[in-house]
This record gives sequence, C-alpha cells and structure tokens, in this order.
Amino acid sequence: MLSPARRQYRIRHTTAHTKGETIERKNNFRINRRLEPGQYPLVDVFADIRACEILSAIFTDAGEIDAVIARTTVSVVDLPYEMFVDNDDGSITICLKHLRDASDEILYLDIIHELCHVKQHMQGRDLYDMSKAYVDRDTEIEAYRVTVQEARRIGLNDDAILDYLRVSWITPEEHKRLARRLDVN
Repeated sequence: MLSPARRQYRIRHTTAHTKGETIERKNNFRINRRLEPGQYPLVDVFADIRACEILSAIFTDAGEIDAVIARTTVSVVDLPYEMFVDNDDGSITICLKHLRDASDEILYLDIIHELCHVKQHMQGRDLYDMSKAYVDRDTEIEAYRVTVQEARRIGLNDDAILDYLRVSWITPEEHKRLARRLDVN
C-alpha cells in the first residue's frame, strides 16, 4: 500500500490499449504494467524512456543514450523486490508486484534511478560495495541526486520526496542521513 504522501502526489494518467495489453500513460510516459515474468527490452516496459530529458544528465550524449536503451534488458520477476541493476551485466530487474502496484511516479523515478546505476556499471563501478551502508555508497548518493532533481522537476515536494526515499532496507536514522545528503527537508 502506498503511503499518503505517495498517493497525494500521483501524476494524472490515462489508459491506452495496444495489442490487447493495457499501457499506463503518464504525461506521455507509458508503462506496460501487463507484462508477465520474463526478459524484455527496456522500451517494452518503459516505451517512452528515450524522450526523458533527464537522461542527458546521466549519459554522455544521444549516442550513449540510444546504445543503453538498445541493449538494456529488463527482467520481470515474481520475487519480493522492487527494482535493481545486476552488478554482473547491467540488466534491470523489476518485481512483478512493484510493476503492477507502484504509482506512476514511483516507477518513473525508480527507472531513472536504475539507469544511473546502469551508467555506473558501464564505468566499472561496484554498485553493491558492502564496506559501506546503502545510504553511504557513492553510487547511491549519485543516483539519488539525479532522481531527486527529476522528482522536483515533475512537481513532487520535499514531503513526497522524503517518502520516496523511505525504503524498507534502511533504518529511520539512515533515511534522515540520506535526506540530509540530498538536501531534502
């Protein structure tokens, strides 16, 4: 269940039907929520990802953006996770329940966050440096900075962003530390 802050800041969406599948459309950003477990090209899940201006803050140029979109795969799995990047191959995994139930803006911000990790993977960085807490990893701070920038651009206020930053695998103290580092009050 989404917290009140996440529900309050939902971005309007409409539903379109393509080839018998329901596609969620949010400000011209379509999310295919009807996929079954399996592996898909990124654009089969997030059809309009190429049009996201924030990608230019993540990737070097249009060529790199196109290459990442062309080669990034998304595995939809029936496991109790949300979304993450595989440190071995840079692919993205999304939990079926998260894909079906998370709000539009959460899925949108999550894919932007994970694409930051795809870039970091391309640079040879360790996405899961276990010598540091999750909220202290440079890779997470960097990805969250971009995500917070985009959250503000799409109209989320600091209360909604604080809620977005609250994830089950960090403590309340770590949540506060992360928020401070990202200048979210």
